[in-house]
Amino acid sequence: MRHIDFMTDRWGFKGILLCAVLWGSLPLSAAPLSTPTQTGQTGLVNMPTARVAEDGTLRFGFSRFEPYRAFWSSLSIFPRLELGARYTSVSHTQGLMKPGFGTFKDKAFDAKLLLLQEQRYFPAVSVGTRDFLGTRVFDADFVVMSKQFGPVDFSLGLGRGRLDGGFGGVQYQPSWAPGFDLVYEYDGTDYANDRFAATSGAVRRKGADTFSIGYRWGWLGGRLAWQGGDVGLNAYVSIPLMQREFIPKLDEPPPFVAKTEWTDVASWRDSFEPRERLVTALERQGFRNVQIFLAGRELHMGFAHRRISLVARAVGRALRSVLSLGPRDLDAIHVTYFTPTDLALVTYDFHDIPLLERFFAGNATYAELLKGMTVSYSSPDTAKQLATAPVLVEGQSPVQPPVSEKAKSFEHFQWVSNEEGHALSLRRETHALDRVRFIPLNAGIYFNDANGALRYETFALATYTWQLGRGLFVEGGLRLRLFEDVSKVVDRSNSVLPHVRSDVGDYTRDGQFILDRLMLNRYAQLRPRVYARASVGYYERMFAGLGGQLLYFSKSSPWAVDLSVDTLRQRNTDGDFGFRDYRTTTAIAAVHYRLQRQGLTFTLRGGRFLARDVGVRYEIQRRFRSGVRIGAWYTVTDGRDITLPGSPGDPYNDKGIFLSVPLGSMLTRDTQAVARFAISPWTRDVGQMVKSPGDLYTIVEDPLLFDWSGRHLLSAFHK
Repeated sequence: MRHIDFMTDRWGFKGILLCAVLWGSLPLSAAPLSTPTQTGQTGLVNMPTARVAEDGTLRFGFSRFEPYRAFWSSLSIFPRLELGARYTSVSHTQGLMKPGFGTFKDKAFDAKLLLLQEQRYFPAVSVGTRDFLGTRVFDADFVVMSKQFGPVDFSLGLGRGRLDGGFGGVQYQPSWAPGFDLVYEYDGTDYANDRFAATSGAVRRKGADTFSIGYRWGWLGGRLAWQGGDVGLNAYVSIPLMQREFIPKLDEPPPFVAKTEWTDVASWRDSFEPRERLVTALERQGFRNVQIFLAGRELHMGFAHRRISLVARAVGRALRSVLSLGPRDLDAIHVTYFTPTDLALVTYDFHDIPLLERFFAGNATYAELLKGMTVSYSSPDTAKQLATAPVLVEGQSPVQPPVSEKAKSFEHFQWVSNEEGHALSLRRETHALDRVRFIPLNAGIYFNDANGALRYETFALATYTWQLGRGLFVEGGLRLRLFEDVSKVVDRSNSVLPHVRSDVGDYTRDGQFILDRLMLNRYAQLRPRVYARASVGYYERMFAGLGGQLLYFSKSSPWAVDLSVDTLRQRNTDGDFGFRDYRTTTAIAAVHYRLQRQGLTFTLRGGRFLARDVGVRYEIQRRFRSGVRIGAWYTVTDGRDITLPGSPGDPYNDKGIFLSVPLGSMLTRDTQAVARFAISPWTRDVGQMVKSPGDLYTIVEDPLLFDWSGRHLLSAFHK
């Protein structure tokens, strides 16, 4: 094993002299670089620096420096904390000693914490770790300091484990070549003691002097490096998650504008025509389940909108239509926002209509508008007051006004490109909340089955939502398998737990055309901020059942609680209506707590899970200004999963990380669609939960995040 004094001899006088000159002679600069290493951590080429990327920076990349190839990602989840994950393949090796698996592959997780920020006379100091979970094939711990002088950033560190001893280097940003940087690095990695070093060729890598050139252009970056005759590369994309939108909304329809004849409350009472014009205009803008109640000189309106992501933007667009097509002599307008599941969430009350008109004309500020309005949580009485018919006038029976042929046009089938993140989809919607969608291509990717490093499945999916009444829906889905190799999973779990998830290969192999789900859901608001759901049917492709959920959302404190109870039966593997013998009842309570300014949500779940194991699940997630959420979970139950790497003395616990991306931030048109990804065990039975028929907290939380940093009651209200 090498020692620090040995490192000094290997570095030589040229490195020491170069660093001493740079340290003592260059002026101070306040803009150090934060480029990724071959593992994704911020640093030089292979070695970390004390720098961490800007808060909310998410990077994905691919690196190659023989014998190692890695797909990696890193995230500055807090201003001082950077996390990383990577999937490394080692050349000239045999993974798991099984034919067909390919080379040895390893998952690793890294972390770095900035202890001291750089000051005028003091360097930045960070501590970090690499591969701190699991097999720890590439484990290392380190402390490193960095100091910038002018265009040069100097770093010096000390490590243990795979980083055996001292390391460091310098990074130079030439002002005459914007976007480029040059690096000299002393690589302190102990390659000779890596696993499979003799067969992979790592034993021949000496580390030490490394030279590199890097280039950054917008979100894209790359680096070429030279070390002892070997050439390395690192290519990456860097996404600023604290940026609210990544792509301008070039295809977003403009707010509604119409010049119509003056109408008053009396005209609305006597004629269907002005009411029909308003309802039709709203429905053509994507508003669904439009409900209007005229009481005296006050207009009450409710609606849902599946596409517009911000509540205030939807409310603002609806109000423009009311001001153009509604009665001009109104004293007040009350707007209630409903979810696509028909739950009333918030009500906007506007008491100064001339002020509202001046605001949309650009002659009043947000601060002035707030004086003429209030916003409150909706009550069940508000939802009851709004009639099922589109327009109800006080004292009259609810009557459905005639709908013109033009108003019906939005109900037709239509091919839509780039809608909700799908390259191609077919959908049909009605003026209520009914909806049919067909998506011809979906994909799922699975890593690290014992018989193969990568598994995939592709399928076509058709979904159907039919509103039978207030808050009552039939929801179904059909899945057609296209191409997959998940069915090649043949290893069985050797734990004593029921196989609630580990038979995934059977479900993929046996089901070509399957019933993905078929449920009857009833959503209800019991009191302000108290919501309920009752469900019966086929929840997902593995389980069917009967159950419900109750949610309470605190008014003045950033917390919520919910309880879900489901009696379940395991479905047949061929995806038909039949069942297997396994039955269970799950009961899971959850407490959610939000730190609004930081965008953090902590969740603690506890109860009885799918495999009849009892325990708790810890979750933490960070929400960035772009709406992207990244989080992790860890579950501890009394279920003893001894499938490797679990053992009788140290059973496996369910854990994973997830990423939720609102597609509206990445498309040229606003949408509520969200892409969700997770890195988690997919052939495990411990700590598993059934897929919710409609999780109330997920439905309610996002629209109600008014007090989160970057949002307010009128976010995008004028757009």
